[in-house]
Amino acid sequence: MNEATPATNVTRRRSAWPWLVFGAIMVSALAVRVWTSGNRARLPVIAEVPAFEFVDQTARAFGSKDLADKVWVASFIYTTCPGPCPRVVERMAHAQAQLGNEPDLMLVSFSVDPQADTPEVLDAYARLRNIDSQRWRLLTGPVDAVVSLIRKGFMLALQRSDTPGGQKLATDGPVIHSTRLVLVDRGGRIRGYYETNDAADMERLVADTRNLLRNKWL
Repeated sequence: MNEATPATNVTRRRSAWPWLVFGAIMVSALAVRVWTSGNRARLPVIAEVPAFEFVDQTARAFGSKDLADKVWVASFIYTTCPGPCPRVVERMAHAQAQLGNEPDLMLVSFSVDPQADTPEVLDAYARLRNIDSQRWRLLTGPVDAVVSLIRKGFMLALQRSDTPGGQKLATDGPVIHSTRLVLVDRGGRIRGYYETNDAADMERLVADTRNLLRNKWL
């Protein structure tokens, strides 16, 4: 039986060394890649939406309890809006179409003129725009409660043109309100705001919503 000489062992160790270095580099690169993919672009938890209960376009009570364990996108509109509301609705519908028939996804639009936007008015508005009442709720309720939720819960601007305090209805002019969409996770936490006039933001909304539905960022 031949035994390796000390010189042979040194040669073998030297020939194996590049492969050991290469292996260590590959393992390190893989570890960095895994860590990065799990941590990059993680959505922040911005705030928690307070509990609420309003009435939808079918005249049924609907609120945060009905959204438990759902990923949902919120918007803020009113039926007589002379400005950007049709665009907001269009962007919501486009996002819904891109996301497909996801059972854990809901769309929720809050009327910023709730006294004028009765369930009957919202129902007619929904029918005109082919809004599916099972997947997309249009909500109305007491003015003070709606205003408080939008300003303090969603932390968005809302000003009614007829009074400095902005608490009454805008019977003589438009309501000044945010046109952003808000992404909310299964725990009722706000995870992002998205400008409806920005195509890149709308693409980001779809991607972020899809990832929340897959539980990647919870």
